[in-house]
Amino acid sequence: MLSQYPLLESLDVIKALGFDGAEICVERRDWSWVDFDDVLIAAVRERTAALELVPYSFSLHQDYVYDDRLLEETKRAIGVTRALGADVFVFSGTKRRTGDQAEWERMIDRTRELVEVAARYNVVLAQEFEPGFIVGSTADLLRLFEEIPSPYLAANADLGHLFLCDPDPLQSIAQLGPKIVHCHVENMRVGVHDHLLPQEGDMDLRAFFDALSAIGFEGGLALDIYKYDYQRVAPRAVAHLRRLMAGTAH
Repeated sequence: MLSQYPLLESLDVIKALGFDGAEICVERRDWSWVDFDDVLIAAVRERTAALELVPYSFSLHQDYVYDDRLLEETKRAIGVTRALGADVFVFSGTKRRTGDQAEWERMIDRTRELVEVAARYNVVLAQEFEPGFIVGSTADLLRLFEEIPSPYLAANADLGHLFLCDPDPLQSIAQLGPKIVHCHVENMRVGVHDHLLPQEGDMDLRAFFDALSAIGFEGGLALDIYKYDYQRVAPRAVAHLRRLMAGTAH
Protein backbone atom coordinates (compact mmCIF):
# COMPACT_ATOMS: atom_id res chain seq x y z
CA MET A 1 0.00 0.00 0.00
CA LEU A 2 2.96 2.29 0.65
CA SER A 3 5.39 0.99 -1.95
CA GLN A 4 6.84 4.48 -2.50
CA TYR A 5 8.57 4.19 0.89
CA PRO A 6 11.32 1.92 2.15
CA LEU A 7 9.98 -0.66 4.59
CA LEU A 8 11.11 1.01 7.80
CA GLU A 9 9.85 4.43 6.74
CA SER A 10 6.49 2.93 5.79
CA LEU A 11 6.05 1.85 9.42
CA ASP A 12 6.38 5.49 10.50
CA VAL A 13 3.73 6.45 7.94
CA ILE A 14 1.36 3.69 9.07
CA LYS A 15 1.57 4.90 12.66
CA ALA A 16 0.98 8.51 11.59
CA LEU A 17 -2.11 7.48 9.63
CA GLY A 18 -3.79 6.28 12.84
CA PHE A 19 -3.22 2.53 12.78
CA ASP A 20 -2.45 0.49 15.90
CA GLY A 21 -0.58 -2.20 14.00
CA ALA A 22 0.63 -3.39 10.63
CA GLU A 23 0.46 -6.31 8.28
CA ILE A 24 4.03 -6.42 6.98
CA CYS A 25 3.54 -7.44 3.37
CA VAL A 26 6.72 -8.19 1.45
CA GLU A 27 5.69 -8.33 -2.18
CA ARG A 28 6.11 -5.17 -4.19
CA ARG A 29 4.03 -3.83 -7.07
CA ASP A 30 6.45 -5.44 -9.52
CA TRP A 31 5.86 -8.78 -7.72
CA SER A 32 9.40 -8.94 -6.42
CA TRP A 33 9.75 -9.01 -2.66
CA VAL A 34 11.90 -7.86 0.19
CA ASP A 35 14.59 -10.27 1.36
CA PHE A 36 14.93 -10.25 5.14
CA ASP A 37 18.33 -10.66 6.72
CA ASP A 38 19.12 -10.46 10.43
CA VAL A 39 19.91 -6.74 10.23
CA LEU A 40 16.55 -5.83 8.63
CA ILE A 41 14.64 -8.13 10.98
CA ALA A 42 16.23 -6.46 14.00
CA ALA A 43 15.52 -3.01 12.53
CA VAL A 44 11.82 -3.84 12.03
CA ARG A 45 11.52 -5.14 15.59
CA GLU A 46 13.20 -2.01 16.94
CA ARG A 47 11.08 0.37 14.85
CA THR A 48 7.72 -1.26 15.67
CA ALA A 49 8.59 -1.27 19.38
CA ALA A 50 9.60 2.39 19.30
CA LEU A 51 6.38 3.31 17.50
CA GLU A 52 4.24 1.10 19.76
CA LEU A 53 2.97 -0.44 16.53
CA VAL A 54 1.84 -4.06 16.75
CA PRO A 55 3.22 -6.30 13.98
CA TYR A 56 -0.02 -8.27 13.67
CA SER A 57 1.04 -10.34 10.69
CA PHE A 58 3.57 -11.05 7.99
CA SER A 59 2.34 -11.84 4.48
CA LEU A 60 3.41 -13.11 1.10
CA HIS A 61 0.84 -13.86 -1.63
CA GLN A 62 2.50 -16.05 -4.25
CA ASP A 63 1.69 -19.12 -6.34
CA TYR A 64 3.13 -21.79 -4.08
CA VAL A 65 0.85 -24.38 -5.70
CA TYR A 66 2.40 -24.58 -9.17
CA ASP A 67 5.73 -22.77 -8.75
CA ASP A 68 8.43 -24.77 -6.91
CA ARG A 69 10.61 -21.72 -6.32
CA LEU A 70 7.75 -19.73 -4.83
CA LEU A 71 6.86 -22.69 -2.61
CA GLU A 72 10.35 -22.54 -1.13
CA GLU A 73 10.21 -18.74 -0.83
CA THR A 74 6.92 -19.04 1.04
CA LYS A 75 8.43 -21.55 3.44
CA ARG A 76 11.36 -19.20 4.04
CA ALA A 77 8.98 -16.30 4.69
CA ILE A 78 7.04 -18.37 7.23
CA GLY A 79 10.31 -18.90 9.06
CA VAL A 80 10.84 -15.13 9.35
CA THR A 81 7.41 -14.37 10.85
CA ARG A 82 8.21 -14.90 14.53
CA ALA A 83 11.52 -13.07 14.20
CA LEU A 84 9.58 -9.98 13.08
CA GLY A 85 7.40 -10.13 16.19
CA ALA A 86 4.30 -11.56 14.48
CA ASP A 87 2.66 -14.95 14.92
CA VAL A 88 0.31 -14.92 11.90
CA PHE A 89 1.42 -15.46 8.30
CA VAL A 90 -1.13 -14.42 5.63
CA PHE A 91 -1.09 -16.20 2.27
CA SER A 92 -3.45 -17.09 -0.57
CA GLY A 93 -2.49 -19.33 -3.49
CA THR A 94 -3.34 -19.09 -7.15
CA LYS A 95 -6.16 -19.01 -9.66
CA ARG A 96 -7.84 -22.22 -10.73
CA ARG A 97 -6.34 -23.70 -13.88
CA THR A 98 -8.27 -26.93 -14.26
CA GLY A 99 -10.68 -26.90 -11.33
CA ASP A 100 -10.44 -30.68 -11.07
CA GLN A 101 -9.70 -33.02 -8.19
CA ALA A 102 -6.04 -33.36 -9.18
CA GLU A 103 -5.53 -29.62 -8.83
CA TRP A 104 -7.24 -29.61 -5.45
CA GLU A 105 -5.05 -32.47 -4.25
CA ARG A 106 -1.92 -30.68 -5.46
CA MET A 107 -2.97 -27.61 -3.47
CA ILE A 108 -3.62 -29.77 -0.40
CA ASP A 109 -0.21 -31.44 -0.64
CA ARG A 110 1.60 -28.11 -1.04
CA THR A 111 -0.39 -26.49 1.77
CA ARG A 112 0.40 -29.42 4.04
CA GLU A 113 4.09 -28.71 3.45
CA LEU A 114 3.54 -25.10 4.53
CA VAL A 115 1.67 -26.23 7.65
CA GLU A 116 4.58 -28.48 8.62
CA VAL A 117 6.93 -25.49 8.39
CA ALA A 118 4.49 -23.32 10.36
CA ALA A 119 4.31 -25.91 13.13
CA ARG A 120 8.10 -25.97 13.33
CA TYR A 121 8.18 -22.19 13.86
CA ASN A 122 4.96 -21.97 15.93
CA VAL A 123 3.30 -19.71 13.35
CA VAL A 124 -0.39 -19.72 12.37
CA LEU A 125 -1.02 -19.67 8.62
CA ALA A 126 -4.00 -17.49 7.68
CA GLN A 127 -5.35 -18.62 4.30
CA GLU A 128 -7.10 -15.87 2.34
CA PHE A 129 -9.48 -17.00 -0.36
CA GLU A 130 -9.72 -14.98 -3.56
CA PRO A 131 -12.40 -14.97 -6.28
CA GLY A 132 -11.50 -17.56 -8.92
CA PHE A 133 -8.73 -19.14 -6.85
CA ILE A 134 -8.42 -22.84 -6.04
CA VAL A 135 -9.53 -21.84 -2.55
CA GLY A 136 -12.20 -19.40 -3.65
CA SER A 137 -14.95 -19.42 -1.02
CA THR A 138 -15.69 -20.19 2.60
CA ALA A 139 -16.91 -23.63 1.53
CA ASP A 140 -13.45 -24.27 0.05
CA LEU A 141 -11.81 -23.01 3.24
CA LEU A 142 -13.89 -25.34 5.39
CA ARG A 143 -13.00 -28.24 3.10
CA LEU A 144 -9.33 -27.29 3.40
CA PHE A 145 -9.54 -27.24 7.20
CA GLU A 146 -11.25 -30.63 7.17
CA GLU A 147 -8.52 -32.17 5.01
CA ILE A 148 -5.67 -30.51 6.94
CA PRO A 149 -6.86 -30.38 10.55
CA SER A 150 -4.20 -28.32 12.31
CA PRO A 151 -4.05 -25.53 14.88
CA TYR A 152 -1.43 -23.97 12.58
CA LEU A 153 -3.89 -23.45 9.69
CA ALA A 154 -6.57 -20.77 9.99
CA ALA A 155 -8.28 -18.02 7.98
CA ASN A 156 -7.57 -14.47 6.94
CA ALA A 157 -11.14 -13.38 6.28
CA ASP A 158 -11.18 -10.71 3.59
CA LEU A 159 -14.62 -9.28 4.29
CA GLY A 160 -15.12 -8.08 0.72
CA HIS A 161 -14.27 -11.51 -0.64
CA LEU A 162 -16.81 -13.10 1.70
CA PHE A 163 -19.39 -10.59 0.42
CA LEU A 164 -18.50 -11.33 -3.19
CA CYS A 165 -18.09 -15.11 -3.13
CA ASP A 166 -20.38 -16.48 -0.40
CA PRO A 167 -24.19 -16.65 -0.47
CA ASP A 168 -24.39 -15.52 3.18
CA PRO A 169 -21.16 -13.84 4.29
CA LEU A 170 -22.34 -13.23 7.85
CA GLN A 171 -23.13 -16.92 8.19
CA SER A 172 -19.67 -17.63 6.76
CA ILE A 173 -18.14 -15.71 9.66
CA ALA A 174 -20.18 -17.80 12.09
CA GLN A 175 -19.13 -21.03 10.34
CA LEU A 176 -15.44 -20.15 10.41
CA GLY A 177 -15.65 -18.97 14.01
CA PRO A 178 -12.33 -19.11 15.85
CA LYS A 179 -10.56 -20.16 12.67
CA ILE A 180 -10.60 -16.45 11.72
CA VAL A 181 -7.35 -15.05 13.13
CA HIS A 182 -6.90 -12.03 10.85
CA CYS A 183 -9.09 -9.92 8.55
CA HIS A 184 -8.85 -7.61 5.56
CA VAL A 185 -11.47 -4.90 5.32
CA GLU A 186 -12.75 -2.77 2.46
CA ASN A 187 -16.13 -2.25 0.81
CA MET A 188 -17.43 -3.60 -2.50
CA ARG A 189 -20.33 -3.35 -4.89
CA VAL A 190 -22.50 -6.39 -5.44
CA GLY A 191 -20.84 -8.72 -7.93
CA VAL A 192 -17.77 -6.56 -8.57
CA HIS A 193 -14.30 -7.44 -7.26
CA ASP A 194 -13.12 -3.90 -6.61
CA HIS A 195 -11.69 -2.85 -3.24
CA LEU A 196 -13.50 0.36 -2.31
CA LEU A 197 -13.18 2.71 0.63
CA PRO A 198 -15.03 1.43 3.73
CA GLN A 199 -17.49 4.33 3.57
CA GLU A 200 -18.50 3.42 -0.01
CA GLY A 201 -19.99 0.30 -1.62
CA ASP A 202 -22.89 -2.02 -0.85
CA MET A 203 -21.56 -3.80 2.23
CA ASP A 204 -23.01 -3.12 5.67
CA LEU A 205 -19.67 -3.25 7.47
CA ARG A 206 -21.30 -2.68 10.84
CA ALA A 207 -23.10 -6.01 10.41
CA PHE A 208 -19.79 -7.68 9.53
CA PHE A 209 -18.15 -6.25 12.64
CA ASP A 210 -21.08 -7.42 14.77
CA ALA A 211 -20.64 -10.91 13.31
CA LEU A 212 -16.92 -10.83 14.13
CA SER A 213 -17.70 -9.70 17.68
CA ALA A 214 -20.15 -12.57 18.04
CA ILE A 215 -17.38 -15.12 17.42
CA GLY A 216 -14.99 -13.33 19.78
CA PHE A 217 -12.60 -12.10 17.07
CA GLU A 218 -9.78 -9.94 18.46
CA GLY A 219 -7.17 -10.19 15.69
CA GLY A 220 -5.72 -7.70 13.26
CA LEU A 221 -8.00 -5.85 10.85
CA ALA A 222 -6.03 -4.56 7.84
CA LEU A 223 -7.38 -1.85 5.54
CA ASP A 224 -6.98 -3.46 2.09
CA ILE A 225 -7.47 -0.67 -0.45
CA TYR A 226 -4.74 -0.63 -3.07
CA LYS A 227 -6.11 1.47 -5.95
CA TYR A 228 -6.09 4.73 -4.01
CA ASP A 229 -3.44 7.07 -2.67
CA TYR A 230 -3.29 5.24 0.64
CA GLN A 231 -1.75 8.10 2.55
CA ARG A 232 -4.49 10.48 1.41
CA VAL A 233 -7.52 8.26 2.03
CA ALA A 234 -6.47 6.20 5.06
CA PRO A 235 -7.12 8.79 7.83
CA ARG A 236 -10.78 9.20 6.88
CA ALA A 237 -11.18 5.46 6.30
CA VAL A 238 -9.63 4.61 9.66
CA ALA A 239 -11.83 7.13 11.44
CA HIS A 240 -14.90 5.62 9.77
CA LEU A 241 -13.87 2.10 10.79
CA ARG A 242 -13.28 3.20 14.37
CA ARG A 243 -16.77 4.71 14.51
CA LEU A 244 -18.24 1.47 13.17
CA MET A 245 -16.36 -0.60 15.71
CA ALA A 246 -17.50 1.74 18.49
CA GLY A 247 -21.09 1.45 17.31
CA THR A 248 -21.48 5.17 16.58
CA ALA A 249 -21.86 4.89 12.79
CA HIS A 250 -23.62 2.62 10.32
